[in-house]
Amino acid sequence: MTASLLPTDDLGERELEAWRELSQSAVVPNPYFDPDFALSMARALGSGVALLVATEGPQWIGCLPVESTRRWRRLPLRGLVTWRHLYCFLGTPLLRSGAAERAMTEMIREARGGHDAFLGLDLLDVEGDAASAMEAAQEALGFRAVEVDTFERASVTRRAEPDYLALSPKHRRNFERLRRRLEGELDAELELRDRTSDPGAIGRFLEIEASGWKGARGTATAMGPIGHGDLLREVCERLDRRGMLELVSAECGETTVAMLCNLIAGDTSFTFKIAIEDGLNRYSPGVQLEILYLERFHADARLNRIDSCADWNNQMINRLWPDRRQLGIRAIPTGGWQGASARPMLEGLAWLRRRRN
Repeated sequence: MTASLLPTDDLGERELEAWRELSQSAVVPNPYFDPDFALSMARALGSGVALLVATEGPQWIGCLPVESTRRWRRLPLRGLVTWRHLYCFLGTPLLRSGAAERAMTEMIREARGGHDAFLGLDLLDVEGDAASAMEAAQEALGFRAVEVDTFERASVTRRAEPDYLALSPKHRRNFERLRRRLEGELDAELELRDRTSDPGAIGRFLEIEASGWKGARGTATAMGPIGHGDLLREVCERLDRRGMLELVSAECGETTVAMLCNLIAGDTSFTFKIAIEDGLNRYSPGVQLEILYLERFHADARLNRIDSCADWNNQMINRLWPDRRQLGIRAIPTGGWQGASARPMLEGLAWLRRRRN
């Protein structure tokens, strides 16, 4: 068993296949670290992105996209940190079922032997199998990580009955009233339709996204300041070929009210992007779409969770969804004088974040 840093530019087909196979068998699914997502993003957005990989023979048992950078969380230190970008909403490493602890141990050992002062793990699951593997690895190596921050974001976990909404009766009645008004204006029933296999759906999604507030602010995917429409198409096409894409729309007759682009990994649906038709905001089309999607989720026996991928303080989704996913930021000082000097600064950062919260 070994661990190493692999530049993403040097990967051959054998390595890519091992990476895909690991992604499909990870104890905690993470589509943002799947090669058909991460590599496209690295080519378009990254510079110096590498993979921290643990292997047993030809088999990959752990993988984490990383970059060596200064000023992580504004600290004046060089660290090897989880590679995050505009479209990455989960930083949990891919760890093979049955080998998660071994993989995490080797990956941490490899990171601690480098020239960086610490290993920074961002948007990391702090509950469940991946968290247990990390804790066991720390114990095996005889040190502890610095808990820089812990937070939660809205999610949905499968229930026996399909009543997932956390809304009060008053708010439920309000959204039902808005739905009836929307249907009355457009003279058609609001329905959820699967557009995953529609070749024009991604283009339509980008059009709708640009029509709303994201377009007005210049932050829509295809808008000039970002210009990532082709990147979104590429990622969606790659994942669709592997059954990892879900594109649905809320429609009244011929009118598309809102669209939802999800990534599917393991038993989890990850909310990647949402687009809302301009001019219909008074009917809360985004909420109407999310409510409709809960029915689809419950009917799909493959899925046990929806991860909103939203900010921890997103009031709309926090009010709508009842469950929470526990995430955090952890930092592991490396060996030698660099790690020793990094620990008090990392602990100071943790203290400041606790004060702000």
